[in-house]
Amino acid sequence: MEHLKAFDDEINAFLDNMFGPRDSRVRGWFMLDSYLPTFFLTVLYLLSIWLGNKYMKNRPALSLKGTLTLYNLGITLLSLYMLAELILSSWEGGYNLQCQDLASAGEADVRVAKVLWWYYFSKSVEFLDTIFFVLRKKTSQITFLHVYHHASMFNIWWCVLNWIPCGQSFFGPTLNSFIHILMYSYYGLSVFPSMHKYLWWKKYLTQAQLVQFVLTITHTLSAVVKPCGFPLGCLIFQSSYMLTLVILFLNFYVQTYRKKPVKKNMEEPPAGKEVKNGFSKAYFTATNGVINKKAQ
Repeated sequence: MEHLKAFDDEINAFLDNMFGPRDSRVRGWFMLDSYLPTFFLTVLYLLSIWLGNKYMKNRPALSLKGTLTLYNLGITLLSLYMLAELILSSWEGGYNLQCQDLASAGEADVRVAKVLWWYYFSKSVEFLDTIFFVLRKKTSQITFLHVYHHASMFNIWWCVLNWIPCGQSFFGPTLNSFIHILMYSYYGLSVFPSMHKYLWWKKYLTQAQLVQFVLTITHTLSAVVKPCGFPLGCLIFQSSYMLTLVILFLNFYVQTYRKKPVKKNMEEPPAGKEVKNGFSKAYFTATNGVINKKAQ
């Protein structure tokens, strides 16, 4: 334990030296004073993907229908709470949409920080997205984008909560909470096969995510153009990180939804081929198994 405590002290000293004094309003909050819980949970997340896939390799996929229903409902309700609370608290504090500093709104700033702590903590809960993919053997869903996004967000928001827990930081989570209401509602409904015919809007979810990233970058850079005292380095880092998400999500969108040439079901028969009742002999040959079964 002494070695772990010494390692923890070294890590925290390094971070404090890199980023400067932490925000005193969040000292003592759960999981914030030390980086180790966030770090170890992230390592456990990555290990669970690797070990889980090895464990499930020769085992049947799990259904988890009831668990997924409750999980998606829970994340949807949490996102709804965060969206409402962020709107109300930023409104109470008279937040400037173009640029908001860290200390001018008084108690409203603390109220925003409390919501953003839940936002940070929710990123650890959302690790279950990937674990459920592993248990259901949906390995095609476990892409670099998926893992990168989940792992990085949890760690980035630990830093945000310690150094910039309010002010300009409110905007991205407000948009993201709205997107998550739509996204986890979609996931929850997709558990039920009878609902699949109504879930035509997945493509538009990805479009909404891309719009979210662009709006967040625009909002962040607006504080660079017209500063209000919010740390410039944090603004540049956030813009850069969001740009990586734009690139990765745009690549996902193009690969998933780009239009593919539609193959014709029936080609015109070559000259000289026999045609009966408008269909070529090749057509009847191709469908022979179906026709014979009907005839029987």
